[in-house]
Amino acid sequence: MNRKISTLIALMIVGALPAFSLYTSAVSLSAWSPGQEFTEDGAVSMAKIYLKGMPTYAFDGMADTIEVVKVEPLRMPNTWEVTIAFTSMHGGYGDRTGQMLAQVLTPHITRIVVSEGRIIRAVTDEAFDEMEERMLPIGDTTAEEAESIALSFLRNSPTFKFDGIEASISVSEVFVMESYPVQYAFIVAFECSHSGYGDRAGQVLAQVITPHEIRIVVSAGEVLSAVIDGEWDELNQSEDVRSEFLPPEMARDLALRYILENYPQLVELAAPEDWEFTDLTPEGLMGASTYRYTGLGWSVTVHFMVVLEPVYTVSVEYSGDPEFTWGGEVDQSSMVTETSTSLAPAPTGIMSPEEARDLAVEYILANYPEMEGLKAPAAWETKNLTPEGLLGHSTLQYKSGDWTVEVGYPVVWKPIYQVELTIDGEPGFTWAGMVAQDGTVSTVE
Repeated sequence: MNRKISTLIALMIVGALPAFSLYTSAVSLSAWSPGQEFTEDGAVSMAKIYLKGMPTYAFDGMADTIEVVKVEPLRMPNTWEVTIAFTSMHGGYGDRTGQMLAQVLTPHITRIVVSEGRIIRAVTDEAFDEMEERMLPIGDTTAEEAESIALSFLRNSPTFKFDGIEASISVSEVFVMESYPVQYAFIVAFECSHSGYGDRAGQVLAQVITPHEIRIVVSAGEVLSAVIDGEWDELNQSEDVRSEFLPPEMARDLALRYILENYPQLVELAAPEDWEFTDLTPEGLMGASTYRYTGLGWSVTVHFMVVLEPVYTVSVEYSGDPEFTWGGEVDQSSMVTETSTSLAPAPTGIMSPEEARDLAVEYILANYPEMEGLKAPAAWETKNLTPEGLLGHSTLQYKSGDWTVEVGYPVVWKPIYQVELTIDGEPGFTWAGMVAQDGTVSTVE
């Protein structure tokens, strides 16, 4: 039986998500915090791990053709672009299951950007976005072109076209996302002579000057999204707007709430209602910001990349009694992931890698007919396969006779384990899956 094994590092880092999509968001491969060293070697290791799980290589990539061609530091701190060459056994990109393919060896070049322990970009042959699994538009857009497109969209949009005031248009902020093609987010202020959104013809409207703010995202010559006042999707003319940008203040509050709910030693402490704010971002630093909030003995540092949907790295210190330090991440879905702490959380009974291994073995013996007659090994030899310099993620290998089980997991409080199991011999067997903390085992096709 031949089952393709995909490397699901993304799911494991974000923790116990009930549902997931591997390549639709930036993949986090390690826990990083301000002041912690993140090395070029670590970036290369992460890029190679990601390559083996990305759609194009996972379908028909040839292992002996992988070659790191170039490693370049980018302008953002702790960020490298790793260029890797490999060869596929067929033409095309992504998962080509069911397609008519010519059997021809096809060389590829993939550029993978690793930023502070997180995969933020993976593009093959400048043509295919491995993270979003889609072909890229041809060409790119300059900042000036993007702004022109955004303003043209605004002027021709139903809301502005109905009663917008031309002289009120003002571009207040511009964000340049580290992506390919480059994405530009424009925050544009404008006014209308009536309230409401869209084409309001036929409605009874009060004649009152109404200020608005629209966020328009442009990439490769197209408007990807346009949201007015966080309430109205101007692109789709709908009130059904995806959750707005999670600000750093909310990441601070979510982290503190998590701490107070999970550490009984701190149950009597209160979160400040008013915070003192300090911007710690070094002057001239592009692409990243660091904020500090202090109050009532608490000090919370929030570090984030200047991208459209940042994941916040949060460090918390409490100087009272008991003294306390904590580190973690908060993503745009409001999920809090703990990476370090100086106190033990409430007792939970966390599953070990060995228990995850045994559950996976028990699962395949019970669910695969070809395993009939086999018994689980009684003893295992253990080897640590974690690459030197790789932070925040570990891989353990267990061997017993023809059996090999590899268990990968993030160094977080309650990890979800990635398990890859192989039985050598004839006919042979390969399986990949995930083991959650509640004992649920799922197969990864």
